[in-house]
Amino acid sequence: MAVRTVTLSAEPRRLTLSQPEWRRRVERTVAQANAAIGSGRLDELIGIFAELDTWHPQRAYQVRRELTELVMSTSSALPEAAWVNLYLLMADALLDSLAANPAEPALLNYTGVLLYEVGELGGAEALFRATRRLDPELEDVDHNLREVQRRKRESPRVLKGGLGARAKALGVRARRVAAAARPTPGLTLSLVMIVKDEEEMLPGCLAAVRDAVDEMIVVDTGSTDRTVEIAESFGATVVDFPWNGSFADARNVSLERATSDWVLYLDADEHMIPEDAAQLRTLLGRTWREAFYLVETNYTGGEDSGSSVAHLALRLFRNRPEYRFEGRVHEQKTQTMPTYLPDRFETTTIRMRHYGYLKSRIGAREKSRRNIELLQQEARDTPGPFVDFNLGSEYIALGDLGRARAYLDRGWDALREEPAWTLKGYSPMLAARVVQVRRESGDPAAARATIAEALEVYPEHTELVLQEALCARDEGDLDEAATLAERCLELGDAPAKYGATVGTGTYLARCMLAEVRTSQGRPAEAEEQYRRSLEEYPDYIAPLLPLATLMLARDATPDPICMKLAAERPSAALLLGSALYESGRSEEAAAQFRSVLERRPGNGAARVGLVETLLARRLYAEAAAEAALEEADSPVAAVAATAELFARAADGDAAGLAAAFERARERGVAAHDVELYQAWHALLVGEPLPARLPTAAASGALIALEALLRVLDFDAFTILHSLVERLDIDPRERREAIARIYLQRGFLDSAAEEWLAAAESGPDSRAYVGLAQVALARGFRDDARALGLEALSVDPANSEASRLCEALAQAA
Repeated sequence: MAVRTVTLSAEPRRLTLSQPEWRRRVERTVAQANAAIGSGRLDELIGIFAELDTWHPQRAYQVRRELTELVMSTSSALPEAAWVNLYLLMADALLDSLAANPAEPALLNYTGVLLYEVGELGGAEALFRATRRLDPELEDVDHNLREVQRRKRESPRVLKGGLGARAKALGVRARRVAAAARPTPGLTLSLVMIVKDEEEMLPGCLAAVRDAVDEMIVVDTGSTDRTVEIAESFGATVVDFPWNGSFADARNVSLERATSDWVLYLDADEHMIPEDAAQLRTLLGRTWREAFYLVETNYTGGEDSGSSVAHLALRLFRNRPEYRFEGRVHEQKTQTMPTYLPDRFETTTIRMRHYGYLKSRIGAREKSRRNIELLQQEARDTPGPFVDFNLGSEYIALGDLGRARAYLDRGWDALREEPAWTLKGYSPMLAARVVQVRRESGDPAAARATIAEALEVYPEHTELVLQEALCARDEGDLDEAATLAERCLELGDAPAKYGATVGTGTYLARCMLAEVRTSQGRPAEAEEQYRRSLEEYPDYIAPLLPLATLMLARDATPDPICMKLAAERPSAALLLGSALYESGRSEEAAAQFRSVLERRPGNGAARVGLVETLLARRLYAEAAAEAALEEADSPVAAVAATAELFARAADGDAAGLAAAFERARERGVAAHDVELYQAWHALLVGEPLPARLPTAAASGALIALEALLRVLDFDAFTILHSLVERLDIDPRERREAIARIYLQRGFLDSAAEEWLAAAESGPDSRAYVGLAQVALARGFRDDARALGLEALSVDPANSEASRLCEALAQAA
C-alpha cells in the first residue's frame, strides 16, 4: 500500500524540560533528600518519592536509583534503629514503584539488598532470583544470591516488634513483585527505512528481516527504478516523501508512520544476518531497556577482498514520540534518549552487514560527494567535532587527504576540549582516522603523537598499534614494524565499541608482518604468514595474490589453499589468475579468468585479464573478439575497447579495426587514443598519415609499444614505433621513454643507443643514469658507478643517480 506524504507533521513532542534543566532538578532533589536523611525528616523523604510519580519515567527511575545508593552510603553513620527504619522506608517506596512496573532488574536488586540487610531473606532471595531471570548479566546478582544462602545457614538477623512486622509485610510484597517480574509478552516491532533507487540492495535487506518484524514502513524519496514495486512485494507500506535535503526529516516520517512498540531502522544496503534477525524478537519484552546496540560490519574496500570496520550501532529502540532524528546526514537520534542511564541500553551480538561504503557503491552513487554537500550545510548550521569527523571521513573516501586532514585535525582538537570526550562513541574512530590521514599524507611524526595520546585512553585499540607499525614501515624501520605487527596479533581485534577496522589484530596484522618479512628478504616467513591468514580467515582473500606471487617466483605451484579458494570463489580465481599472468604463465592464467567468467559472465576485470593473457600469446583475433563482448555500461568498457583496438591493429585486421572505432567512442575511449589507432589503420591501408599525433596519445602509445616488445612482435612494433615518432612530444623525452622500454624488456643494445643519442647534444645526467643501468644489467659494476658519478657531476640533484651510486657503494 502506498501513502503519499507531502509535508512533515508538526514538531514531535519533546520532554517538558531540557536535559540540562532535568539534570539540575535531579541534583536539587538528591540534595534535598540528603538533607532530609541527615536531619531525620523522613516524612519529607516520603514526599519526594511520591512526587516522582509525576516525573518523566526515566528521570524518576534515575532518582530512585540515586536515592537508594544515597541511603546505602549514609546508613553506616546512623544508629541501628534509625538505619533499619530508613531501609524499610526505602524498600517500601521501591516496592510501590515496582508494583506498577516490576520488570526493573536494577531496582529489584536494590530492593533485595535493602531487605537482606534487615534480615528479610525470603523476600530478598525472591527479588534476586527475579533480577537474574530478567538480566543474568547484572553485576553482583549471583554474589547476592550466594550471600542469602550463606546467611540462611548462619544466624540471620531477626527484627522484633513493629520493625519486624514491617519487614515481614515487605517480604510478602516482595514475593508478589518478584513473581510478576517477567519480560513483557506480545510486544511488536516495526522496520522503518528511507530509500531511493535501491532495487539492487533492497530485496536482500527485506528478505533477511521480514519474518522478524510486524510491519515494514519504507519512505521513498523519489525512486525512478523498481524500488517501490519491490518494497510493496514484500508487504511494506510505502510512503512517498519528496526529498528536501535532510535525512533526519525523511527518517522522522518513517517513525511517525510506525505503529509498533519498538522500531528497527535500516538502510537498503544494510543486511541482517538471517539467523541473527530471528533473535530480535527475544529482545522486545525487555522493557527495562530503551534501546539495543547491534554489531554492524561496514565493508569499505572491494566486493570480496576489501577491509571492513565493525562497530556497535544503536538500531533498535522504543517507539516514543520524543525519539526523533536530527542532522542532515549521519543523523543522530540519542539526544533525547536517557544516555545518562547506561543500563537502559544493551549491547547484543546480533549482526548486520553494511555494504554502502564499498568502493563500487560509492563510485556508482557518488555517495561521498552527496554527503559532503549535506554535511557542509550542517557544519554551517551546527558546527562541532562530530560534523568534522564525518566530513573528514567522506574526504578520505574521495581520496582527498588534504581536506580530510583539515577537518579531522580540527575535529580532534575540538573534541578534546569537551568534557568526558573519551566516552563519546565516535571518539576512538576519530582518533584512528586522524592517525590514518596524517600517516598517509606523509607526516608519521604527527601520526605517532596522536597514537600515543589515544592509546592512553583506548589501550585495546589495536588499529592504532597497526597504524604505528605502518609508520615504522614508512620510516624504513622494518624491525620495529615487525615487532608492532606481532603486538597487534597478541592484542587481537579491538572491541567493537571502538569502531575499529576488522582484522587489525588478526589477518591484517598477519599480512602486514608478511609484507615486512618480504621486504627483509625473508620470503619463506612471508609465505607462512600469508598462508596462515588464508587458512584462519578464508573470507579475506587478499593474501592470495602475494602468496601465489611469492611461490611462483621460486617456480613452485601455488599453495593448495590458493587453488581451493579459487575453485570456490570467483574473486579468488581472479587474484590467482593475476598472479599467474604476472609470472608469465599466461595459459594457466587464462584458465582462471575463464572460470570467473563462467560463474560471473559480467565480471569485467576477468574479461580484461583474459584478453591480456590472449594478447600475451599473440592470439590477437581471439583477444579482440573477447574484448568486444564487454558491455558498454561496464566500468572497464573503455579499457576493453582500447584492448580491442590494439589487438585488431597488431593483427593487421584493417576492416575489424575500422569497425571498432565507433564502438570505442561509445565506450568512452579518449579521442586522442582513437586518433592513434586511426593513424595505424591508415598505415595498414596505405592512406596518408597525419603530420603529428596528439601529445595526449603518448601514454597509450608507449604502453602498447612495450606490450609488443614483450611478446616479440617486431613487425607490429616497427609500425607503432613509426607512429610514436610522430607524437607531438619533446624528442629527448621520446628517446628516454623508448630507452626505458628497451631496458625493461632486456634489449640492452637498443636502450644504450637511445641514451647515447640523447647525450650527443651535450652532457645529459638522465642519459648517464640510463647508461649506468645498462652497464649494471651487463654486470659491469665499475662502469655503472662511474656513469652514475658522471650523472651527479652534471646534476647533483639527480635522486636516481644518488640512489644508484649509494646502492653500488654498499654492495662493494
